[in-house]
Amino acid sequence: MEYLLFALTGLVAGVASGFFGIGGGLIVVPLCVALGEGVKSAIALSTMQMTFSSILGSYINSKKQLFNPLDYLPLGFGGVLGAACGAYLLTIVSAHIAALFFLAMLIVGLWRMWGTKAEGKDDAKTPNGILLFAAGLLVGTYAGMVGVGGGFLLVAILTGFMGAAIKNAVAIGLYFVLFVGTSAFITYALMGYVDFTKGAFLSIGSLLGVQLGISWASKVSPKYHKKAVIGVYILMIILMIYKIAKGEI
Repeated sequence: MEYLLFALTGLVAGVASGFFGIGGGLIVVPLCVALGEGVKSAIALSTMQMTFSSILGSYINSKKQLFNPLDYLPLGFGGVLGAACGAYLLTIVSAHIAALFFLAMLIVGLWRMWGTKAEGKDDAKTPNGILLFAAGLLVGTYAGMVGVGGGFLLVAILTGFMGAAIKNAVAIGLYFVLFVGTSAFITYALMGYVDFTKGAFLSIGSLLGVQLGISWASKVSPKYHKKAVIGVYILMIILMIYKIAKGEI
């Protein structure tokens, strides 16, 4: 029964990953903790499902020609370096300060995304490698500091600052998670935090879920897809403000 619950948790996270371009950690970690896992173990399990769902999801999205993986390699490399920097910064910066910076980024991202066209700019092109690396470094740093994949933050940057269409941005966000999530998974596995049996059930569920999420995203109009993404941003901002006000972070 316990393993079935882990598979169902992975299924829900996978659907969210495919539809919103996120890693799913915000769903997996609290649910795994509710199932009796410690926080570190829950985060480690999250990175395992994140790795497999993002690999499959990115493959499907590339086949749908939503993005070219080679064009966005600098973004991924920047994310890996940024995640390492973020993990180090967390040792010298308080979690409260990190949460405030994260909240500020969410608000700015939401503001920029709000006024953009769901279909993207008519003349939008793939940003140059240096700009992509810088974006990956920035998002990866925040991801490393707060322990998330960072895909949802990247979606706001791609749509709000680079003029990408929402469906392309979601696909690229999931691709970014592949790099950050995989590097984190390898680190946690080497440290012995990953329960591979539970992680396997979690990952199987997420592999099924990410296919459903991508399928549903392809059937929703860009306008309503964008509204759904904005809705998630608003919920996350409210949750962050609540946790900060309560002194939980």
